[in-house]
Amino acid sequence: MTDRLLTEVERQQKYLARLPDQYTYPLFNARQALESQRRSGYRSTASAAREIVDNALEAGAKRIDIIFERPKQLKSRERKESIFAVAFIDNGSGMLPQMARYALSWGAGTHFDDPDFIGKFGFGLPNASINQTRLVEVYTKTAEAKAITKATLDIQHVQQFDVQTIDEPVEADLPEFVQRYLKDKGRPFDHGTVVVWVKPDRLSFRSPANMREHLVDDFGVTYRYLLRDIELYVEQTRIEPTDPLFLDPAARLFVPTEQGGAMLTLDKQIAVKYERDEDTGTLHLHKIEDISELDPKNPNIVASGVIHIRVSRFPKGFAAEGKDDSPDAHKRLDIRKSRRGMSFVRANREIETVDVFPKSARDVAKGLGDWPALQTYAYHWGVEVRFDPKLDDVFGITNDKQTVRPVEDFWRVLVGEKIDRQLQFENAEQKKLRKKVDKPEAKPSEDPSPAEKAAAAADTADGKRPRPSEHDKPEAREDLDKEAASRVGVTAKDIDEARAAIDHETKRRPYKIDFFDDVRAPFYETEWEHGSRVVVKINRAHPFFTTLYARFLTPEADRQAKEAVDVLLIALARAELTVDDEQAATFYLAQRERVWSPFLNDALRVLAQTLQPDDEEETEPVKAAA
Repeated sequence: MTDRLLTEVERQQKYLARLPDQYTYPLFNARQALESQRRSGYRSTASAAREIVDNALEAGAKRIDIIFERPKQLKSRERKESIFAVAFIDNGSGMLPQMARYALSWGAGTHFDDPDFIGKFGFGLPNASINQTRLVEVYTKTAEAKAITKATLDIQHVQQFDVQTIDEPVEADLPEFVQRYLKDKGRPFDHGTVVVWVKPDRLSFRSPANMREHLVDDFGVTYRYLLRDIELYVEQTRIEPTDPLFLDPAARLFVPTEQGGAMLTLDKQIAVKYERDEDTGTLHLHKIEDISELDPKNPNIVASGVIHIRVSRFPKGFAAEGKDDSPDAHKRLDIRKSRRGMSFVRANREIETVDVFPKSARDVAKGLGDWPALQTYAYHWGVEVRFDPKLDDVFGITNDKQTVRPVEDFWRVLVGEKIDRQLQFENAEQKKLRKKVDKPEAKPSEDPSPAEKAAAAADTADGKRPRPSEHDKPEAREDLDKEAASRVGVTAKDIDEARAAIDHETKRRPYKIDFFDDVRAPFYETEWEHGSRVVVKINRAHPFFTTLYARFLTPEADRQAKEAVDVLLIALARAELTVDDEQAATFYLAQRERVWSPFLNDALRVLAQTLQPDDEEETEPVKAAA
């Protein structure tokens, strides 16, 4: 009987009946807990892989190599260029045999009492590994050990109701593909650790090339400060530091300020203490005004430390992707698209870029600040917050080190230092810089656009090319004859040659997006051009264009979204022009002109006014913080 037909008590009885005799009721039911854990925490393979890299760094590794094994024998539908295993090789201190076994259990960290390390919770190795695979092998050796130790966590063999333990480690050789790699590099394995994800089933990419690019891009930003002292390779590609603020001379894509590079506009250190209120017991974050506030005998001070904040400003064209911009400018904009917001760096390792500031009226009333909207202009300025692990509770750091959730007092401290006004000023400066040049040019393309091609391809797949309806044929024929006549003696010898040329053009481009300006007209109009081409004419004077469509024409816009809107408009125009029932055609026209367009006009104007203070307010620029 399905659970849906059982009462709650009957459902409980059903599942309790499955428990074995003398069940010991462990804290976790192994199989179910592990399957649930597999699906939590990590947004991508890169975010899970960071945990293994973190462990290597904490073990003192100066070089870390990540390599992929390809399948030896292909299974059905398996490609030769796919990933069969992932190995993380480090030259750190290595682990004692029982430590290797202990490290595969949850909460088995050795730095919980030392807040200065990258990790301290002891969840990283098992948590990240089972997120990507069901079988993880750990090969390790200390400098004094005579042999390599292998410890294994295989969740495929975990019993549903049992107390699960990690198997006793054994002596073993490194996997063949790891041995081959080290031999090719001329590197002995005297000490260190190799973590192998065997047959990973939850990788972000199956292709080695795509996975390499994925890890290289992520690690360059995540470990930008630590890469100064270590070597990190993915499939023989050395990771270079990538500073999303573009202020680090040693990082990729850096340009000095005097040569048109990023400008450091704020560099501030704020000493803070996280203190318990004696009366209420609640915790609050405060700026330290005087060193005397740090009384070591005060039991109410939970933590103290320094928050380091930097803000950078980019000149126009520094991070852009227009046709006249440099390839480096395109690359910088790609980095900014994934790092738009406030970058939080813990122990010199980035945790997350938070792309939402406190913005509601309630947030403002609570003193959390007046922050800019993270829209288009935020691509062109950056802000970074660095802190020590001592302040983990202030920033809400979880055991997987993937997210940051600062306490409200964090924002209040920043407001006290006028950081919100500084970012408002940066946003206003970028808007002012682009005010005259960012108005997008809207005109029909010379060649068929992707949307026009997609619509034509859909017709081919459907086997139906749009034709004028019976009531539109006379006007369409007249337009064709007029256009053909205008070409005779200019581009064609006679009327037949002119008609043949027009027919060839319309077959090549059966749809066309065009533009016009009329404040009294609907948001788009449609017509038959040259007898058989569907033309959609978008009204640049309507709020549909100014509020929505124009945003798709900026260099930073999502081109696919713009083309998708064009396809939608083509679909509407096609339906209207090809309907045979004259009464239905009149209904379409009336809806477009008298219902849809007036409604859009009013609603989009209200929307623009509602959102105007965030990003479009025509006021004097905000003054920068002192």
